[in-house]
Order: sequence, then structure tokens, then C-alpha cells
Amino acid sequence: MNDYRRVLLCMGAVTQAARLVEFAADVAGAQGATVEALCPPDAIDCEATRKLLREADLRGACRGVAAGVEALAEFTRCADLLVLSQPYLESAHAAAEQFASQLLVASSCPLLFVPRPRELARSCGTSVLVAWDGGRQSARALRDALPLLQRAGEVALHVYGSTEGLGARTLAQAGEYLRDHGVEARQALRHKVDRDYASGSATLPSVGAGIDELLLSDAADLGSDLLVMGGYGHSRTREWVLGGVTRSILGSMTLPVFMSH
Repeated sequence: MNDYRRVLLCMGAVTQAARLVEFAADVAGAQGATVEALCPPDAIDCEATRKLLREADLRGACRGVAAGVEALAEFTRCADLLVLSQPYLESAHAAAEQFASQLLVASSCPLLFVPRPRELARSCGTSVLVAWDGGRQSARALRDALPLLQRAGEVALHVYGSTEGLGARTLAQAGEYLRDHGVEARQALRHKVDRDYASGSATLPSVGAGIDELLLSDAADLGSDLLVMGGYGHSRTREWVLGGVTRSILGSMTLPVFMSH
């Protein structure tokens, strides 16, 4: 069985700090991992964070980190997972989306986005929904999430794409891969569309919803407390921007979202 041995926790505003630490304790504590909390200049300070770590009985340390993607990404070179707050993409702050997209590309480990406190359940990873499309990002997310999938009580592996798409054609292979790693997943081609979910927020005329809405709807119907998916985007000259589904999920997520790029 795989384990996360070193988990990074990017601290945010004071209002969510305690919930972030509780969440990290739920994820990292079950893995027996060391937690290193990182405090950017606009976050809660290290002294208060250390107190929260002690109260949560977490092994680890806290240190300040400079603002910006590169400073944070440098710490991911020797980490198994980075836990951080959901970016507020629907706000007027374009910097939030730019930060999320750049961090997905620059990070050397998967990212686990934590939703706002009012959306955050106490558990994470007891029931997991995996969005599969057969692409590189999707496969990376599947592999990176194995330590969580192996501990889940239920795993659903869903394809959001056409019956002729790569996701549908490789769904059985993904199921076999998980089975080889001790994970039994319920497989389903949930909705027939012209494009796989990585291609963008395609509209599904038969049900009148975008793929992002269907993902969150399926997660709610299944009682999932974790969504695993690839982090998608595309480049515009020197910029890298989030793909439509990725952006929508991060902006309206109702459960923790695990992403790899």
C-alpha cells in the first residue's frame, strides 16, 4: 500500500486556518505523514499555525514562504502532496486563477484543494469519485491519488465523454490498473457527449448541464467526499490558463478536489 510521507499545507486567511489544519490532520494523520505548514505573507502567521498543529497532534513544522508561485512550487520538489484553499475564481481577482493555473504546472506533486469552510465535510476520501478521460493528466491524477483510493470505502470511476472517446475505450484498463493496486472501482460511462471532459465545458443537450455540473451532481448523488481529476488548461502565448471544466470545478467546488497536471 502506498503512503504520503510528506504533506505540505499552504496556510491561508485566519478565518479558514483551523479548518485547513483539521483537514490536513484527517488526510495526513491517517497516512502517518509529516506536515510542513507554509505561511505566505498574507496568511496566518507561523506562531498561530504551530499552535494549531500542536492542537491537532500533527508531526511537522511551520515556516514562512515568500509570495508567488515559484516560492511555493520549490517546496513541492520533495513533497508527496500539497494541501491548499480553494481559489476564489468567481471574484474579480484574476490573480487567483493565474495563481492556480501556474501552480498546477509548476508543482512537482499533486494538489488537494480544500473548499470553503461552509462546504467542507469532516471526512475526506471515504467515498471517492474519479473523473477519467484516458489522457495524461487523468492518468497522472489516478496514480497520484492511489494512497487515498486504497483507503477509501467506495471508489467510482466515471467517464464523461462519448462512447468513441479515449476515456470510454480505456475505462476497463483503468479499472484493471486500480484492481492491481487493491482498489475495486465501480465503472460507468455516465453521459454521452461529443467531447471528453478535458476538451472544455461541453454542453450536454440531453440533460441540459455542463460536465462540471454533472461531476458535482454525481459526487453529491454518490455521497462522495473527494473528487479526483486531471488539472487541464491551455497556453496563450506565455500564459497558461485553466480549462473550462477545471476552472468551473475550482470556482464552485462543494467537496475537496485532488488534481494533477
